[in-house]
Order: sequence, then C-alpha cells, then structure tokens
Amino acid sequence: MSASNVSVDVATFFPKIEGNLTKIVWEHAVNSKEKLDNALVSVNIMMLEADVTLGILNGTSNNNTPIPIMAHPPASESNLSLDDFLNTVIQRNVTKGIKLDFKSIDAFNKSKPILEKFRNNTKFPVFLNADILPGPVNANTTAVDAKAFVSQAMEFPEYTLSVGWTTRYGTKDNVTEGQYTEQQIQNMINILKEQKVTQPITYPVRAGLAANSMKVIKSLMENSSFTSNVTLTVWSSEGDKVDAEKLSTLIRDIGVKKVYIDVPQDLMNKLYLSGASSVMVASITLAVSLLTGLLSTIL
Repeated sequence: MSASNVSVDVATFFPKIEGNLTKIVWEHAVNSKEKLDNALVSVNIMMLEADVTLGILNGTSNNNTPIPIMAHPPASESNLSLDDFLNTVIQRNVTKGIKLDFKSIDAFNKSKPILEKFRNNTKFPVFLNADILPGPVNANTTAVDAKAFVSQAMEFPEYTLSVGWTTRYGTKDNVTEGQYTEQQIQNMINILKEQKVTQPITYPVRAGLAANSMKVIKSLMENSSFTSNVTLTVWSSEGDKVDAEKLSTLIRDIGVKKVYIDVPQDLMNKLYLSGASSVMVASITLAVSLLTGLLSTIL
C-alpha cells in the first residue's frame, strides 16, 4: 500500500487539538442513516462510533442473507449497511474519523471485503474495535475470538486496533464495585505479543473500573512497547459509578496525549485534567482578590 493510502492518525488529522486526545469529541451508536446524517453535519463531533453486526438491511429483497449492518445486538435490522456507512462518510468528505465496533468474529469476517473495497479512500482515522477477552466483574458476555480478530485486523496495519474486555458493571447489571485484574491485563499483552502486533493500539477501558485499577492500567501501557503507538480509550455508560478524582489522576499520570475520553457529559464535567481544576482556580482567584483588597485597606 502506498503512503497516500495510509489512514491518518488522530492527532495529525485533528491538528486543532494540539495532540491532546482528551479533546476528541465522540458520537455513539451511529447505527442509522438519520444518526449518520446528523453526525456528519455536526461541527463538534470528530469521531463516529458505530456497531457492526450481521443482520437484515431494511428495504431490500434479499432478506434471507444476513450482511454487515450498523446495529447493536439484540437488534438485527437496520436501514444502514456497513457498505453504505463507509461510502457515505467517504463521499461527504468531512473531517471525521470512525470507530467500527464488531460484535462477532463472523461480522468481522464478512466485513473484511467491504473494508478492502473502500480501503484506498479511508484517508481518515479508522479504529477496528472488539471486546476480545472476558473482563470485570465476572463478565459473562461472549467475547469476540481474540486470536482470529487480532490476526485478521493486522491485515489492515494502517488502522488502529482497538481491543478491550467484556464488562459487567453499572446500573444495568447492578454492579458498582470492581477493577481490572493483573491477570486480565497480562492476558491482553500475551495475545498481542503472540500475534506480533506492531500497528497502533488503543485499549478501551470502562471508567469506573479503570479508576480503581490505576496500577494495572499503568502496567498495561508500560508493557505495550511492542507497538508503534499505544493509547487508552476511557469509556463509560450512563449511571456508572465512577470515582472522578481517581480517574482524573489516572488520565493525568498517563498523559492527555495518550488518553481518549468517551464518557457522558456529566462525568466529563467532573474531570480535572490540568494542574488545577476550574473550582481550584476560581478559589485561588477569589482568595487573591480578597487578599489584595485587605492589603489595600491596610496600606
């Protein structure tokens, strides 16, 4: 593949963020024509996350043959196919990147020819995502076949490999405590080393769990030197219990040039990622004003 066909990394594609990946704005579940149209015209949205599963494309006559569509299980029908999704993003020629979340190895297998079809025109960031290992807390969702997904995603070395763990956490599962274990982290590193991965990698980690797992998450990043570029993608569902202070510390320790934040706005508002939070700055400013006023009175 020639250099002109290589997907661009996020920091280069969005120069206005000045390398600070926490400034990337995400849009979730872009799984319909309507959501895709809205996301593409939004000036704020930068990365489009969409789910790929096998199912039926509405309005087509060939309803007996499942194809890659944009839908989150248990949904198995959509008015948007993966083919149409990619074609639309390319044709609109807007400054957006994409993250494709594959829900099964079969969905990825059938998507590969479509990815290959549009490969030379995806001159924007592309993430290939799957939950490939079981994670906290005793997660029972079936993970995508790890070796099969990683080895086949490596056929697209210009794309970012986004690989994470299944989770059981939050209001839906009535789980409010938990963390990533050393073994879960090591299992991920082992898989990627065994497959000799060298392309860019991002690890999606659930915010509430990651905040309680600072040591092992840092270990994950430190032991991923086998890849050319490693980042973390911190995500959260609505209603997840998250220690915002611990999460802020983790993000600052790893560095804003290495961490994407894809969380609800109310949690985003609680994070302080510079040396001092806005509340601290306001308090300092008020204190200085009061002290200045006091001194002027005394003098």
